[in-house]
Amino acid sequence: MRLLPQSLFGRLLLFLTGGLVLAQLLSAGILLQDREQALSHAIGGHIAQRIAAIVGLLDTLDEAERRRLVTALDLPPTRLSLDLPWSEPATTDERYHTTLFRALLRRQLSPDRPFQVEIADDWPPPIADRPAWRAPHRPPRDWADRPPPPPEEADRPPRRWQHAMMLGLRNFVVQVRLHDETVVTFQQVLPEEVIAWPTRLLLILLVLLVSVAVLAALAVRALTRPLTVLANAAAELGRDIRRPPLAESGPLEVRRAAAAFNTMQDRLIRYIEDRDRILAAMSHDLKTPITRLRLRAELLDDSPLREKFQADLDDMQHMAQASLDFLRGGENSEPIASVDLNALLESLQEDAEDVGDEVGIAGTVRQPLRCRPLALKRCLTNLLDNALKYGQRADITVRDMPQRLTLTIRDHGSGIPDTELERVFEPFYRLESSRSRDTGGAGLGLSIARNIARAHGGDLTLRNHPQGGLEAVLELPR
Repeated sequence: MRLLPQSLFGRLLLFLTGGLVLAQLLSAGILLQDREQALSHAIGGHIAQRIAAIVGLLDTLDEAERRRLVTALDLPPTRLSLDLPWSEPATTDERYHTTLFRALLRRQLSPDRPFQVEIADDWPPPIADRPAWRAPHRPPRDWADRPPPPPEEADRPPRRWQHAMMLGLRNFVVQVRLHDETVVTFQQVLPEEVIAWPTRLLLILLVLLVSVAVLAALAVRALTRPLTVLANAAAELGRDIRRPPLAESGPLEVRRAAAAFNTMQDRLIRYIEDRDRILAAMSHDLKTPITRLRLRAELLDDSPLREKFQADLDDMQHMAQASLDFLRGGENSEPIASVDLNALLESLQEDAEDVGDEVGIAGTVRQPLRCRPLALKRCLTNLLDNALKYGQRADITVRDMPQRLTLTIRDHGSGIPDTELERVFEPFYRLESSRSRDTGGAGLGLSIARNIARAHGGDLTLRNHPQGGLEAVLELPR
């Protein structure tokens, strides 16, 4: 997946953060649901107790005292009236909050007390707009004289961020019959603050989520940093086997991994040193008899035979030297230095022009390259010699990017079959089978060039150009 982070740190942070967000959302949902139910029971129970207390008190008073009491208690958010007629709802409201409120009222009122409940989800309250509840005559003075709801309250719909359960208990009308059949109408409009989302709770959950996410990011960074250091050290090891060893610090597993890496590095260094000593001895042991044979060949009187003898010795020395270079694998004790690659390419161009070959250069290197100068020169020389031998001329294209340097060496020959593009890198493999050094070489030039490229942390590939010829693409890291 392209959206999935590539680094271990990014993936761990994504999974942990996603899990935390999901857990917080589920927790917030459970908490809000519990809050809604608790508020519904608490508010509904309180309102039911208040209605029952008022009804019980009105039952003990006469008409005049009732009206004085209703006038005194007719205050927001609960409005009272003794003048609205009894009106049976057309259908029974079976919603949860209605059923709950009806049960709470029944628990507070006497079992034989008639009452009805209507809960509305709209705004403003429906008591003034319902024809069935409107008195056949002029409304009472106290209700008619009340100012209408504020425009900002009357005109706006219910907010989506309000709790659905509590929104139902916000706007309700209850009618209760007294013992003398007088109808008492209660209309309740709760303030928005009661039913609004608990911003403080949500803020606490958000702060908790951010805090845990930050701590998780720090923990993941602390856990993945040793792996990053180990990966960088492994990448540098391919370019510089004698790099400083890793610091053996941190958790036990990290110390053990660093110790194993350092041990591996020491063994590789000892192996390379032993190999270099063996190759040096082999080179000396091979050069000595070849030199003696050259001296004895000079004593031959037959000139044609002497020349053939000298040619065979040249072939033997060339193959021995190429084989030794291949066995070194591009590794040597040459120190890494900053090289002006533009100057190196120009010097190779001048050397080719001195012998009548044509080499073109397109592009420049913006900054020096850290490499082994002699090894890289050997790699480029092998590629240019191969291009000039089989393609008449060579064109070098330079592409300098922030992370990688690419050198493309193209010849103008006939190219090679696509099936042979990888096989030509095999040691001693040649498309030309004569085994002649003048025609096919020893079959180690491209192998040595690739070994040198990979020893620098890069690579060497071949491809056929669409317009003809073969391209050698040398990629080197910055």
